[in-house]
Amino acid sequence: MAATKSKGIQTIAWWIGWITLTIVSFFAAAAFWTPLIANHLGSVRESRNAVIWVTAVFGTWMVFLVPLIVFMYQRVDKVYEDARIQREQNANRFRSILVPEEKRRIPENLSQQLTHLPQTIDGGHLVNITLQNGSKIPNVFISDCREVLGIYDARELTFEGRDIRELEPVDMTVPPVFVTTSWLRLDGAQTPN
Repeated sequence: MAATKSKGIQTIAWWIGWITLTIVSFFAAAAFWTPLIANHLGSVRESRNAVIWVTAVFGTWMVFLVPLIVFMYQRVDKVYEDARIQREQNANRFRSILVPEEKRRIPENLSQQLTHLPQTIDGGHLVNITLQNGSKIPNVFISDCREVLGIYDARELTFEGRDIRELEPVDMTVPPVFVTTSWLRLDGAQTPN
């Protein structure tokens, strides 16, 4: 949070600095050309000298301004790119809470049953479970045939591993469509950056 606030303040400082340099460069050009034209051609209030002054001052200002614009464009582009990356990282984050392993551990008979089933992904099984009270919970991820590691579309763990009565593998011939942010991980691990 502090790093984000610091980065925001730094971005505002860059904008203020850029605006200040833009204004200062105009006055620097005017301060350079006004006495030079006045000394060599006469007063800048005369029509011909005024046109020369405007051309010289604004021409010089543009010469100063082009590198400033290029530099600021690069800064703005970097800010937008950083924001896009941050948005993408946040979109791929799953929720995570820490539940003690003993509450996540499933009964031994169900653990043995899973060892005979093909893994959904390396190291785990995606199953639908039935609890002792008869309620069913879909899309539960069991890690290493021994503990509940994740639940899809849940805010908290409403049961313990020992409350599971039956396991039914999820049919992966037509895999469910999952959104990363809807997964709840139970071992407290965070999304890697």
